[in-house]
Amino acid sequence: MRTPAQRALIFGVSISASCLLLHWLGVGLPMLALLAAVFALLALVAPRLLVRWFDHSVYLARAAHWRRENGRHHSFDSIPLDVQEDGRHVWLRAADLNRVLRAHEPEDVTAARHSGYWRRDDEGALHLRFDGIVACLCSMPDCMQPRVIRLRRHLERELLFPAAERRRRG
Repeated sequence: MRTPAQRALIFGVSISASCLLLHWLGVGLPMLALLAAVFALLALVAPRLLVRWFDHSVYLARAAHWRRENGRHHSFDSIPLDVQEDGRHVWLRAADLNRVLRAHEPEDVTAARHSGYWRRDDEGALHLRFDGIVACLCSMPDCMQPRVIRLRRHLERELLFPAAERRRRG
């Protein structure tokens, strides 16, 4: 087993011998100039390429992370709403509606209250049609509370009307 000093000495002697051989062959100076040019080119080009590749990989990672939430940027009073549009109707997740209304009722009760205006998605979550939600908000006992009125107007102005315009222009 060699000591670090012996390994350093062997490494230095081998580098010196290879440099002496290159000098004896007459290619040492042109090779040194070529290596300097290659390293200068890499110093100029590599950071830009590496930064571009890094930015692109960060963009791809971010897109992969947020792909499920892409396009679902609706909220009411800082409560995110899972809104889905299938081309004919606009749907809201029942759990989000219960959070907005501060109601603590099972999904069966919510589905019964919105009979004919609900469906389950692939994950089994209950979704309600917006027109059924608005009709229910107009006829519920607390329909004149300011929060319910604001929610109804928000659903009509921000979600139902733009969806109807998209279908009309279609």
